[in-house]
Amino acid sequence: MSGEHEMARNLLQQEPGRENRHVNAAGTPRLAHRKSKRHKSGKSYIVTPSAGEPFRIFVLGRDRWALDELRKARGKGCTPIENPAPRWSAYIFNLRELGVEIETIREPHEGYFPGSHGRYVLRSQVTPIRAGGAY
Repeated sequence: MSGEHEMARNLLQQEPGRENRHVNAAGTPRLAHRKSKRHKSGKSYIVTPSAGEPFRIFVLGRDRWALDELRKARGKGCTPIENPAPRWSAYIFNLRELGVEIETIREPHEGYFPGSHGRYVLRSQVTPIRAGGAY
């Protein structure tokens, strides 16, 4: 590689002064942002699977919302088309990781963008735990 210009492999060598590009306003403390209280509201449930012993889970945020929507829908189930949410598949994945049985039924749909979507149906019995631990 004689005669060719060799490129620096380190960004600090490529752009001198790069290490000093991040600054804070004078007198501004560097604090991590706190999440609002609405994100901390979780709920405990007793999950009774089709086979096995009941167990307890604690769910919060959008996963809790999705579980409550599935409970309300009962055997009808929920679809992203009828009940829009940004990440239904992620909420279902997270709930399945906790041990909640959820069936995905593929359904075709028409319109400007024909294809198929999933209908999520709760197959475990899920009971919220009331305050004080009784259910």
